[in-house]
Amino acid sequence: MNDKFKPLERSEFIPDDSLNAEAERHLQIAIQACIDIANHIIASLGLNRNFETVSEVFNELAKEHIIDGDFANIMISIAGYRNVLVHGYLDVQREITYDNIQNRLPDLAQFAKYIEKFLEKKA
Repeated sequence: MNDKFKPLERSEFIPDDSLNAEAERHLQIAIQACIDIANHIIASLGLNRNFETVSEVFNELAKEHIIDGDFANIMISIAGYRNVLVHGYLDVQREITYDNIQNRLPDLAQFAKYIEKFLEKKA
C-alpha cells in the first residue's frame, strides 16, 4: 500500500476526492489479496471451502493455527470493509477509510508475516 496516505492529517485527506478514490482502491486490492491468499492456502491444504462469506477464510486459517483467533477477528473486520468498498452496502465514509489507512495497514503487514511463517514451515 502506498505510504503517501499515512502522513496526511484527517483534515487534508477527508475533502480530497482524488486521494479518497486512490486510497479506497489501494485498500480494496490489499484486502482482496489477503482473502485470495487465504483461499489458496485453504485449497492447497484440502480444507473446507464452503463459506457463506469471504471473511470466513480467516476463521479457517485460525482453526489450522496459521493465524491466531484474535487476529482472525481483526481480518474479518477488515474484510467487512472490503465488502463495503466492493458492493457499496453503504456509502463509503471517508473517515473510516482514513482510520483504516492510519490503523489497519500494520494488520495487513502482520497477515503477510503469518503467511510467510506458514510457508517457511511448509518448505
